[in-house]
Amino acid sequence: MVQSPRLEGNRTTLRSTGPEDLTFLQTLWNDGEVMRHVGYPLGLGIDEKGAREWLDRLEKDRGRDREHWIVEAKGEPIGEAFYRRCDEYCGYRAPKMAELDLKLKPEFWGRGYGSDALRTLATYLFAQGVETLVVSPNLENKAALRLYEKLGFTAKLRFHAEETGAMHAVLSITEARFKARLHRT
Repeated sequence: MVQSPRLEGNRTTLRSTGPEDLTFLQTLWNDGEVMRHVGYPLGLGIDEKGAREWLDRLEKDRGRDREHWIVEAKGEPIGEAFYRRCDEYCGYRAPKMAELDLKLKPEFWGRGYGSDALRTLATYLFAQGVETLVVSPNLENKAALRLYEKLGFTAKLRFHAEETGAMHAVLSITEARFKARLHRT
């Protein structure tokens, strides 16, 4: 099994996701409050078998073009972080690009854990040669939009998610913009 590198932020640690994390991920993904902005207001409804199959698929590609971490605060799992390298994302193209995703348990929203985890992940990815990061928040997720804007992401385009019909934005940030924003905050 390939291990994702352990990433240390100021308030969070991102550690490689393993079989021991499947119960936590089931709980996170089955939480309608966590999943509502990605089109699952009742949660994913994923069971143990589905979680195991997801991990098996991840293991096949991990280390080549994607990684997955459990986000921890003070040793407690509070969320997940993911990236996938891509050339195109929802109609937006940029060289050496990676898509990011972050989900936290609701009791950790608005407390700085998300921004710390994203800064930590972005710092790592830019050091790995990624030049542009993209995210695609639901336009109704105002907290996520504020977070990405605070970190320096800018809107590139909008799209309707096929599976939910919800309107999303593709936001991006380059390494140069990230570093400039990092020194301002």
